[in-house]
Amino acid sequence: MTGLKELKKAELLYHAGLLLFSIAPSLIVFLLLFSAGAGSAISLASGLVTITAFQIYGIFYEKGLSGNPLPLRLSFWTLKVLQSVHRLELHTPEKMVVIMNNRKAFFKINHEYSPGKTLILLPHCLQNHECPIRLTFNPDSCERCGKCPIGKLMDIKDRFGTNIAIASGGTSARRIVEKTRPSLIIAVACPVDLSLGILDVHPITTVGVLNEWRNGPCFDTWVDSKELEAALELFLN
Repeated sequence: MTGLKELKKAELLYHAGLLLFSIAPSLIVFLLLFSAGAGSAISLASGLVTITAFQIYGIFYEKGLSGNPLPLRLSFWTLKVLQSVHRLELHTPEKMVVIMNNRKAFFKINHEYSPGKTLILLPHCLQNHECPIRLTFNPDSCERCGKCPIGKLMDIKDRFGTNIAIASGGTSARRIVEKTRPSLIIAVACPVDLSLGILDVHPITTVGVLNEWRNGPCFDTWVDSKELEAALELFLN
């Protein structure tokens, strides 16, 4: 699970992204009012109110008081611009989205989620590359040999009675979600796919679990099954 230090960093980045985004609309408000003769004091105050309004909107989402992920989207794409000019480490905006989304999702742990409407969504790169079975079509055909984490995840699926699916990519994941129509998704993926997927499936409650790149990206990846199991216990028990 996310540590306190990582959470605080994500919160700081989230609000920093919103702050940077809000500068442009606040400047527009200032210029419009000033050019209309409102005076510098009123124009400046209105610009500051605009910045404050974005921060309050962001807090509402952060605390689970608003389900609309627009503040998270605005912060994410603003941080992506900073990343493009090498002001942030790789995947920093994506990890921020996952952490802030999970924080918001945990405000819903007291809601009634049924196992039958819960989907464990996995990426195909978790499967060992030497495995001859096409698990993307039928995860239940997994022989649970232990060479990849999917066997343990199948055991967890059986224990909780949830649905499980393996996606070959973003388009495949969207089709699976549209077909199964879950009310809760526990999704495993890399930072890029996970962050974009989280923003894409709104308003479905989603908990993201980052996979581990033990052999590089998208090849024989791994995931901590205990982290996924802990999320299910929180929401289903």
